[in-house]
Amino acid sequence: MLLRAALFWGALAGSAQADLAVITSQAAGRLTFLQTADGSLLREVDLPGQPAAIAVSAAHVAVIAVGSRTLHLLDPAGREVARHVFSGAPFALAFDGQSGDLLVTDAIGAGAVHRLSVPDLKPLGQMSAAANPTGIDSDAVGWFVVAARDADLALIYPPGCRSCSPRSVSVGHHPFGVTLHEGRAYVSNVLSDDLSVIDLQSGTEIARIPTGARPYATTFSGGRGFVSNQYDASLTVFDAAGLKVIGEIETADYPEGLSTDSEGRVVVAAWFSDLVQIFDPNTLQMISESPVAEGPRAFGRFITLNPAP
Repeated sequence: MLLRAALFWGALAGSAQADLAVITSQAAGRLTFLQTADGSLLREVDLPGQPAAIAVSAAHVAVIAVGSRTLHLLDPAGREVARHVFSGAPFALAFDGQSGDLLVTDAIGAGAVHRLSVPDLKPLGQMSAAANPTGIDSDAVGWFVVAARDADLALIYPPGCRSCSPRSVSVGHHPFGVTLHEGRAYVSNVLSDDLSVIDLQSGTEIARIPTGARPYATTFSGGRGFVSNQYDASLTVFDAAGLKVIGEIETADYPEGLSTDSEGRVVVAAWFSDLVQIFDPNTLQMISESPVAEGPRAFGRFITLNPAP
């Protein structure tokens, strides 16, 4: 694993406001570390095996390289801490908000979710899923939700689950990305062009929000939700309280990964344009645009707030 940039972690450690975005470039086999305040480059790290999905915490960066079926755990400076190779088909991951464990979806057999300890990546349990589990997210309480793409289901797991079976909720067609926010799960339905809103406690779908073509990921800022629309080169903007669409933002071609920093800035990875764009959530105007290595995906929560040195 090769560190490419001349700027090192010490340049960032003194500023609590210097949120860090880590962008996976699947085609290039590289991670790009950017400062979200202005999109400036901090460093690049080679990571072979088609890195796509990502999850970050204050202390770690976790990446799934889908080509090599490998989970890589790094520190915020890009140095590898541990790795774990799967026998199945791992895809997406999230840090459990309660325990700090890593949760990884896997298309092996009928579908599964793996739980691994951090930082040693020791397997702690495996939970059943459904056909082709893709996106996953967890909240601070420890709930986690998985999108089962080929079953048109969202799977809800209670806090602390290591071997339990999930509650299944029917959603739109081809669910993919999942974001948990204030007691709800937001599931992007790629082929029905809408967003399912699920109440975690009751396990019911309470709304469907129309989006642009091929919605992928969701994030929140300042009482608004933002959904990346791959085929429309746009973000759908909706009111998080009323769950009604209130606007749209034009983006570069094929926006995918989407996350928010501690100042509320909305950060987008545009896969076909090899760009990362940062938007003001109030004016809906672009703040900065940064070129990155070929094929940025950044699928997951890719921004660490107040990262550890």
